[in-house]
Amino acid sequence: MNLTHHPCPLVGRTPITLSLLALLAGCDGAVAVEDAGASDDAGPFDARAPDAPGLDAHAHDASISAIDSPVDAPVDRDAAMPDPCEAPLPETPGRVLFVGNSFTFTSNMPRTFERLVEASGFATPDVEMRAVGGQTLAFHRADTTAEGAPTRVREGWDVVILQELSTRPTDALGDPEQFKDDATWFHDLAIETMPETQIVLYETFARRAGHPYYPRTFDDPADMQAQLRFHYLDCAERYIPENTTVVMDRPVIVARVGDAWERVLEGGEPPRLHADDDYHPSHEGAYLSALVFFGTIYQRSTVGLPSMGIDPVIALELQEAADSITGAHELVPAIACPRELPTGDALQIDFGPNAVGDWATLDEVNETVGPLVSVGGEMTDVRVSVRGFTGVQTGGRSDNTLGLPGDVSADSLWVGSFDGHGAALAMRAEITLTGLTPGDYDLELFASRDGNDSGNGRLTRYAIEDRSFDLDVADNRDRTVFFDAVRPDGSGAITIELTVSPEGMARFAYAGSLVVTRAR
Repeated sequence: MNLTHHPCPLVGRTPITLSLLALLAGCDGAVAVEDAGASDDAGPFDARAPDAPGLDAHAHDASISAIDSPVDAPVDRDAAMPDPCEAPLPETPGRVLFVGNSFTFTSNMPRTFERLVEASGFATPDVEMRAVGGQTLAFHRADTTAEGAPTRVREGWDVVILQELSTRPTDALGDPEQFKDDATWFHDLAIETMPETQIVLYETFARRAGHPYYPRTFDDPADMQAQLRFHYLDCAERYIPENTTVVMDRPVIVARVGDAWERVLEGGEPPRLHADDDYHPSHEGAYLSALVFFGTIYQRSTVGLPSMGIDPVIALELQEAADSITGAHELVPAIACPRELPTGDALQIDFGPNAVGDWATLDEVNETVGPLVSVGGEMTDVRVSVRGFTGVQTGGRSDNTLGLPGDVSADSLWVGSFDGHGAALAMRAEITLTGLTPGDYDLELFASRDGNDSGNGRLTRYAIEDRSFDLDVADNRDRTVFFDAVRPDGSGAITIELTVSPEGMARFAYAGSLVVTRAR
């Protein structure tokens, strides 16, 4: 697999080559404030993948645009094939700025995008946003404050992502010409500041079926999405090129987020991509948006990237949908050429709010961290995710006899129910390691919590496939659970399931720390 570049990748601050310009020419070219009523709210790159819609100035239809394939060059089968994992990675953005509203900041979507990049094997960019609930690009354009979007854009960014109010780029309810004028203004400002900046338009998504907009304002979600798609593409492909006052070294591109949402929702729910208000994104919706941004900017498949606390089956469905819209198929470096944990080396992971220097820390109930650095100082492509936990605590014993740092043994994540043992039995949490290369791994788990919960006990069950062990967490100072010779599945993952043990009456189960050692 050639990791040098995929057609239409975005580049960083250095001037792009003529060959990359030619490739790009073939592509289509924070303030967390509550969103306000109908004035709600919206990545970067319309790769003109197979099934990318073209422009129909009258019907807003989604037509098919094919990609011409170059004629294959003759292959010298006797020539030695270079190791693709030795090829240099392409230039990638160092700084990315989102400008938008609650369609950008809900569920901290830019942070999810940043974590996806971090786990991919590409260099992690500085990702920031200026997002104000319920506001338009016209609002941002007129904001002359030190925190305002014009000031931030003038700082210079490799990628600037522009998201308009979610109804403005529509004929039925908005002002698409004003949207295009404001997007052009920001485009010119960014290019005047840094000519190599890539401008990305964030095509937002239609309201959920059943929203009051249907059928009074729009016929249905497909009608609303068709209008959004038309005006975003028209802005990128026609309006900005015709009205810009700067020299365009590269086309404006469209992140077809709304099209990816439409693709998923064609199959019905679940997953539910909208929040309860039927227009903002749910956690799954924000994750899908971040996937589209990743695939659009980096032009690599999102399949295999961390699920970020989402059910892995649903995450895979969303990844495949994102790839079908961006057209990306080449694996990310972390999956194509993983940096493995050396034999005899180990990873140290702490669960809970206490940060300890050389331990990877997961301090949220649904979170992904990585790539992880080993005890021996080796960078790996291993990531660790948690999902399904209920809360965090710092009431464990710090005076352990195992040599663990006190802050590691004192804190943990927990899952369970104050309603009692029966209710807790139905609850489960997971710790998942991904990016592991084939081999045998030893896993040692520890957790501690003061007291025995008024006699209920704190017996926690850990299970990996058909093996399970119980650990008495109450006042624990010296007991661990040990799984030896665990092998990752075909995708390079190991999942540990946590529940309260069916033995006894425990209401809560705990994850305190995990040490993973490569045995062979």
